[in-house]
Amino acid sequence: MNLDIDCLRSFLVVADSMSFSRAAETVGRSQSTISQQIAKLETQTGRPLLSRRKGRVLQLTSEGERLMQYARRILQLNDEAYASMSDDLLTGFVRLGVPLDFFGRDFTVWLARFKARHPMVGLEVEANQSENLQKRSARGDFDLAFFKQESGATLGTVAQREQLVWVGGPKLAAEDLDSTPLVLFPEGCTYRSCAIRSLKEQKRPWHVSFVSPSFECLKTATVEGMGVTVLARALVAPPLKIIRHGKHLPQLPAVELAYSSGRRGNSRVVSELANYLADRLAMAGSQQVAAIA
Repeated sequence: MNLDIDCLRSFLVVADSMSFSRAAETVGRSQSTISQQIAKLETQTGRPLLSRRKGRVLQLTSEGERLMQYARRILQLNDEAYASMSDDLLTGFVRLGVPLDFFGRDFTVWLARFKARHPMVGLEVEANQSENLQKRSARGDFDLAFFKQESGATLGTVAQREQLVWVGGPKLAAEDLDSTPLVLFPEGCTYRSCAIRSLKEQKRPWHVSFVSPSFECLKTATVEGMGVTVLARALVAPPLKIIRHGKHLPQLPAVELAYSSGRRGNSRVVSELANYLADRLAMAGSQQVAAIA
């Protein structure tokens, strides 16, 4: 029995996104075609691969988890074999710096797809505060660095403009508090500096309640009611909720997601990765606007 490569590729996209509609959009097929491909794999393996309810993917079955591991290896070898035959093979190594909140996006999925497309490219990724990333990029520590900057700062090429919002969990009533407890990334984060400056300008009492470099820790602390945080609107998903600005919380500014290249900025591999990630950010931003509308 030979497993179908196209079916395995669609299966991995479904496994990564937990969505037939997103998978269809990613591979350029209809949802019905994706469903047929998954059904074909389930027939070939004789095992259910996904747990579904009313058409929604809930999780992979144990058999699906097992197949996923093999599918990644099969596709990696397939793509490497194909790429090795191409005269236009993209090769090289990129030291990439990204903000901590990138891990609240589909960043790892984006990188996995880039690697699948260009298997001969090596990546070293570091997450840090935006201020550190920008300064270290300027002195050549990274081949490519993304960072947040205040609007109009001109520190790098702008990939996406995002509105900042106050964010809380289901257990916190911010309007009942005399002093606003803040859940923040460490110093050097643009979200942090915008939040504190906005509160100071309104002369609203505040104090730092929780600090972490981890997006997941920040999210958990907010969900559990330790305070309010500030995020780009695109990063807010249930159980987090947007808190409207007004009497108790001031209007927040928009920020820009920008990137800059090091000394090898004109190299093809750095340019390809920069353009790819900038496109993913812009596409994710457009989808968020459409969802809100």
